[in-house]
Amino acid sequence: MYRCTSSKQLIQYHPDLNKGPGAEEKFKEISAAYEILSDDEKRSLYDRFGEAGLQAENGGSSSGAQGVDPSEVFSAFFGGSDGLFGGMDDLGGINFNLRNKQNQALDIRQDLYMSFEESIFGGRREIEVPCSETCDKCDGTGAKSNSSIQSCSQCGGRGGVMKSQETPFGIMSQVSTCFKCGGDGKIITDHCRRCGGSGQVRSKRNMKVVIPPGVSDGATMKIPGEGNANKNRGVVGDLYLVLHVDEKHGIWREGLQLYSKINIDYTQAILGTVVKVETVEGLKDLQIPSGIQPGEKVKIPRMGVPNINKPSQRGDHHFIVNVLIPKTVRTR
Repeated sequence: MYRCTSSKQLIQYHPDLNKGPGAEEKFKEISAAYEILSDDEKRSLYDRFGEAGLQAENGGSSSGAQGVDPSEVFSAFFGGSDGLFGGMDDLGGINFNLRNKQNQALDIRQDLYMSFEESIFGGRREIEVPCSETCDKCDGTGAKSNSSIQSCSQCGGRGGVMKSQETPFGIMSQVSTCFKCGGDGKIITDHCRRCGGSGQVRSKRNMKVVIPPGVSDGATMKIPGEGNANKNRGVVGDLYLVLHVDEKHGIWREGLQLYSKINIDYTQAILGTVVKVETVEGLKDLQIPSGIQPGEKVKIPRMGVPNINKPSQRGDHHFIVNVLIPKTVRTR
């Protein structure tokens, strides 16, 4: 159950606190709209006859609700082009910034495993995604036939119910999913035999995904619109890929930097040398300066991890030097 108006938003237009032009009228419009929704008789008149029904009841006056369509409140929660991420600013500045949990249920989460090198350089992968598709037998209705579908009497086919109460700051309202129809707005008396009334059947689909350079282990990639679909509500979920990166022997990652350990003997440490080292781009020459001390680092610039937000920026590969010192030294 969600609180649709906050004290902060109501205070914004309360005439005692907001002396701006139009604030009082805006507050009246919002209050009148919710008054309609919270009164069963007025709501019934509005549902059947629109604003004209309210005007008839009030002797030609619509109680100042002309600026707000109460049905928009329900469309924000139970369908409509704007969903719950906006589109409600016309309701006196009220922001229903909540995502419908029914839409979240359409999301798909899947693990994606990759090599260490693939996480560095990115690439393209073809994956198989288990999903739900619209039942071809009932066309997603979940009913055996159209005659088996009835409008929910509890919510009037809206899929949700609203309760409002007056407070010192204005009218506080709560919207909840209809317990009788589960938010569908309809009751099915005889279910489809193929899908069991869900309107969905299990399936699999192949798709290609692009892995950007520089992804990290445990990160989640969101692919919008590739989740399960609900044809009746006209909504579709998203696909979330949880990335798992294999470890690479001898190389580890810290942010954009890569690290390795190398061994050199004490004469190489004194005189300096060039050694072959393993990187994510194969074997490379690493210049060891003379006089290097145990534990010091030498790096190959721009051989680390790309910045996922700006791939042209890349970290370095650092090599921690271990000097092998013999226990005894031969004398001549």
